[in-house]
This record gives sequence, structure tokens and C-alpha cells, in this order.
Amino acid sequence: MVSVLILTKNGERYLPELISIIHAQRFDGPLEVVAVDSGSEDATLAILRAHPIRILEITPESFNHGETRNLAARTAHPDSEYLVYLSQDALPADDHWLHNLIRPMEDDLQVAGTFSRHIARPGASPSLVRQLTTQWQTGGSQRIVKQMPDDHAEYEANKGYLTYFSNTSSAIRRSVWDRIPFRELDFAEDADWADRALQVGHRIVFEPRSVVIHSHDYSIIEQFRQNVDHAYAMTRLFDPPAYRQRWLLLRQALRLPREVWRDWKFVRRSEDYAGASPSQQLRWMVRSPLWHLASFMGQWIGIRSGVLPENWRVFFGRQERLKRGIQDR
Repeated sequence: MVSVLILTKNGERYLPELISIIHAQRFDGPLEVVAVDSGSEDATLAILRAHPIRILEITPESFNHGETRNLAARTAHPDSEYLVYLSQDALPADDHWLHNLIRPMEDDLQVAGTFSRHIARPGASPSLVRQLTTQWQTGGSQRIVKQMPDDHAEYEANKGYLTYFSNTSSAIRRSVWDRIPFRELDFAEDADWADRALQVGHRIVFEPRSVVIHSHDYSIIEQFRQNVDHAYAMTRLFDPPAYRQRWLLLRQALRLPREVWRDWKFVRRSEDYAGASPSQQLRWMVRSPLWHLASFMGQWIGIRSGVLPENWRVFFGRQERLKRGIQDR
């Protein structure tokens, strides 16, 4: 049995289609859907109640990326062998998404978790799409099997790569979660879980045959805040060597022209964007340096957020603002 666990809040835009796709999956075995809602004010709850879905409601203030996922897992049917986490805005691309996501764990008992390939939504900005398809694991087309290297120093040097795990669309073996639940973290709970699973000898698989349509075209300020949160979490959890480079901000500034130039070439040469109007291409090209500058500056501040007062971290970061209902206009 499989339990699909969805954390919802104001998700009416995609939920009807998402629920329909989940129930249309070609999966050989029983399937249940559990939703944990943290204070939706739109039609989310009404949509959920119109389907055979187990629903839990929690307050917005009690939401936590790690512990709320544990709550969903504890609510799952006791016979479930696999816990599947799916974001409310991540749409499975076909009816084999679930089968392909679970298959690596059925084939290899040492595999503790799997995660899906991401395809950007139509109209996503070229800066984001280029990063997804050329630099991020979730945009790749080759299966990746990750495990602890024989040399622990090698693991420490490559920890950021090896512990990458995306709960946007993932599956975890229930028996492993029983021993290694998520920790109470506001960000990067998936990477932290993957680290602990690898440390005790399990494998993690990126399965590109399991595909979801998912991308976030944040505003420039939200892109900045998202990178603050990510860098702050990764610094606290892993203290990546790349974050300790001398003159990091200068190095990032020197990378900016190269990244922008690659975006511009991508806009001009990619089949997805070459047919756009000159004015639209110009808007994307103007946005590119702002997008990368926001990413670089967010990362730089996030690395140093541990020394900032708490109210400054709330101001700079995105997750805490979402929890408190603070929105950028």
C-alpha cells in the first residue's frame, strides 16, 4: 500500500487537477491520499472534502517543514509500505509517475528514498529553466544512485550533491521513516533526512522516469528571500566548503556576467523561447541580471544569517514570512 501525503495551504489553483491525476495513476496496489492543511482561506478544504481524502487541519503557526511531514506520515494507514510526498502545485506528468517513483525501492531493499524529475511549467522564465535543465539534479534525464562513499572525506567534500533530495515529489520507505523521521526544521528537511539515511548505509535514487511539472517563478524579492533561507539552512546543517571560500561575494559578482550571457544565448537559441516576440525576449533578458543578483546576494546573506538578530532573519527570509502571513507586494 502507498500513502500520498500532500501539505496544503491555499492550493485551489492546482488541487482539482492534482487529485484527478493521482487517482488516475496506473499503480498495482491500494492507494490512499492524506492532506494536512495549515489554514487555507480559499476553496482548498472544500476541494479536498469532495474526494476520498483523509484531512488533518493545523494552525499556520504550527506548520514546520519537517514535523508537519512527520504528522502526515503518522496519519498514514499502518499498512502503507511507502510514503509519497507531493507538493500541492507539483502535477504528475503522466499516469506512470507513481509506479516509476516506487519501483527503485521495490527493486533494491537498500534504497530508502527516491525523488522525481521536474519539468518547468510553460512560460517559466529562461533563467530558471536553464538552471533546472543544466545545473539542478531534478532537471536531469539520467538516473542517479547515491550512497556513502568508502572514503568519508569524499562524502564530506561532496555532501551538497549527495544529500540533495527533493520532497516536492519523493517517496520514502515507511520502515526507514520509522527509524529516521524528519527533524523539526524550517527548511532543507529533505537534505537533512537524506544525509542521515546515507550515513547508516541506505541508498537514495533520483528517478527521471517519474516526472512532475513544477517550477516557481518567484518575484525578484522572493528569489532573494528563498536563497537566504536555503543558504542559511545549508550552513547550519552542513557548513559547505564552497560557502567558506574567501571573497565569496566577489566571486559571485564575477560570475554574474557569464550567467547573464548564458541566459541571453538560451533565450535566443532555445526552441521554447526563440519564437517569442522581441519585446518578450527583451523583458526576459532585462530580468536575467536581476534574477541572478538576487540569487547571489540572497545566498551571501543567508550564509551570514546566523549572526543576525532574529527579526532580521524574519525580514530577509521567505519561510518565516509565509508562516506569519506576511506577503511581499
